[in-house]
Amino acid sequence: MIAPPRFFEIGARTNFSFLEGASHPEEMVQAAVALARQGELAGLGIADRNTVAGVVRAHAQLRDMPDDAGLKVQPGARLVFADQTPDMLAFPCNRAGWGKLCRLLSAGNLRSDKGHCTLFVDDLLEWGDEMMLAVLPGRPLLDDRAAGDAFAANLHRFRARFGNRMHLALSADYDGRDSLAFASF
Repeated sequence: MIAPPRFFEIGARTNFSFLEGASHPEEMVQAAVALARQGELAGLGIADRNTVAGVVRAHAQLRDMPDDAGLKVQPGARLVFADQTPDMLAFPCNRAGWGKLCRLLSAGNLRSDKGHCTLFVDDLLEWGDEMMLAVLPGRPLLDDRAAGDAFAANLHRFRARFGNRMHLALSADYDGRDSLAFASF
């Protein structure tokens, strides 16, 4: 019998995503390792809002654990833009990608007040190489035709720029409209 593939959580937010994530990265890694030991989790993709601070702490915790049960912690960030660009998850593919993600976030931090990061689509287009990107569509797109058209135009633009490194991340809301939402994207 073939074992089912283990789940790989992407887009997990730590307490470094203020008012969005609650757990410390160290606690999340400890819980993820426990699930990995049971064969229930393959990896944890940490993606805090416009920061990589949680990733650094998570990596340190994983490094200090004697038995990580083969858990993979994927560093990344949830990019939230100040313009009409949809939120997206950004996961570096290699060391160069990590550098580009850090430069992208630095650009947003340098133009903002302390504690804020203001990103625009041009930042992504300039620094988005060497990353796997997953666009996160919002449900209001179903009800607003103009927003849906703008979203589709953004998708085409991103696909032309980033090719097969650009993905669409859909999640079920279980509100009776999931099949409609998934079909529209």
